Amino acid sequence: MSLELPGWLTPVCLFLGPLFPDGKEDDVLSMGDSHEQHGARMKTHLGEAQSHEQRIVTASRSDGVTAMHTDFSRPEGPHNNLVDAGTGSHVIGLGLKTAGGVILAHKGITLLQYGLTAAALVEALAAPGVGAALTPLIRQAGRRALDQTTNAAVNAILA
Repeated sequence: MSLELPGWLTPVCLFLGPLFPDGKEDDVLSMGDSHEQHGARMKTHLGEAQSHEQRIVTASRSDGVTAMHTDFSRPEGPHNNLVDAGTGSHVIGLGLKTAGGVILAHKGITLLQYGLTAAALVEALAAPGVGAALTPLIRQAGRRALDQTTNAAVNAILA
């Protein structure tokens, strides 16, 4: 289940400015799992293909079989290309899972910032007269803090 903003927090979200991320981390994590499973399946099939190819080569010595073996085992050959594709699928799966984690972290940071800003607003509004003047400053500080925290998290992940 993806982390979603409850409907009653929508006015708070609109007031504070930074929108709650609408990415579905569950969908991204599911896609990552699918890519990783596909990479594992490809490795299994490639192992079986290499086994069959070796049996053909040992059972037959014709020119066609020799040419097939040469083509099959060369560095740019189909077997190595498919090994690379399986590895790429696995890496894509890990990347998607990382992206799902980033989406979830961004949602958590946004909710934390909403809470901190709401607490500051309550404090400011408790002081008569001054509270109304502080509200825009608190909103701006909340936006800046959210932006800085998000940038720090993204830079840490990308570094």
